[in-house]
Amino acid sequence: MKNCQAIHVNICLFMLASAFILASCAGQDADQAARSGIQRSTIQGIWWSPEMYQSAAFQINDSTIYYPDDFKEYRYSLSADTILIYRDDGSIFRSVILRATPDTLILVTEGIEEIYTRAETPVP
Repeated sequence: MKNCQAIHVNICLFMLASAFILASCAGQDADQAARSGIQRSTIQGIWWSPEMYQSAAFQINDSTIYYPDDFKEYRYSLSADTILIYRDDGSIFRSVILRATPDTLILVTEGIEEIYTRAETPVP
């Protein structure tokens, strides 16, 4: 009888430990997502550069970035605070997102900080 009770206690302890492990892992995933924090919806839109006053610098859509000066569109993905742009030649262009607000996007590309402002109308 005591042997049976010991088994039940061990099973209960195992289940309790498993629950704590699962809960801590779920908390870490949520914390990591909050830290990376860049959402596609935050960066989507048309972005202008003060240096390119005649046309938009680029337009970020759900899964692509369009460059109107080059008439080119590329796929992109987000990894933590970095935007990865997949070029036609197989190369990957990286920019670190320093800041993304409803009206300002600050990127660091190859060590150069660039500031963009959001446009209100789409590129024709």
